Amino acid sequence: MRGRSGGPEIVLEDMHVRVLADLCGQLVEMVSPEDEATDPLAAELGLTGLGSTDVPVTPDDPALARLLPDAYAEDAEAAAEFRRYTETDLRLRKRDNARIVLADLAELVDLTEPADAEELRAQGGEHRVVLDPQGVQAWLGTLNDLRLVIGTRLEVTEDMEAFEAKLADDDPRRWLFAVFHWLGGLQDSLLGAL
Repeated sequence: MRGRSGGPEIVLEDMHVRVLADLCGQLVEMVSPEDEATDPLAAELGLTGLGSTDVPVTPDDPALARLLPDAYAEDAEAAAEFRRYTETDLRLRKRDNARIVLADLAELVDLTEPADAEELRAQGGEHRVVLDPQGVQAWLGTLNDLRLVIGTRLEVTEDMEAFEAKLADDDPRRWLFAVFHWLGGLQDSLLGAL
């Protein structure tokens, strides 16, 4: 939605702020480069691993592989070479986007304080995040990445609605589907405000 300032704005309740912050924290951990600590300047420039003799491979985790796909599906050697020059930069951009979202969320509520679910429901406070152009890109990228991860974990297909309808009421995947749909709604709302 458009805020009073005319810029894109996201409205979140306390509980949603905390859910999104938790998901963003997990995303930061998931995409952060493993060799980042070796040379901070090289990591910031996306140049880590260039002198390495290790051949980069597609991640084993299907969700991470979805976030960091092979550029050449039919040519493993070309895909590895491309990954060697681009994966660290892609990881850093995804991590930095999630950190921007986390910083925005931390301005809304104290994320260091654990919150009781019942207390959050009772408070139901509403928070507004007005985004600048960089913030819009970070939020859209992070929301998309989170949906890709959750969609991969849920094995979302064209028949998602039929699959979801067959789940038992107490199936924990119902909660993940709810989060998946909610993130999609946030993404659509933000795109609509542009």
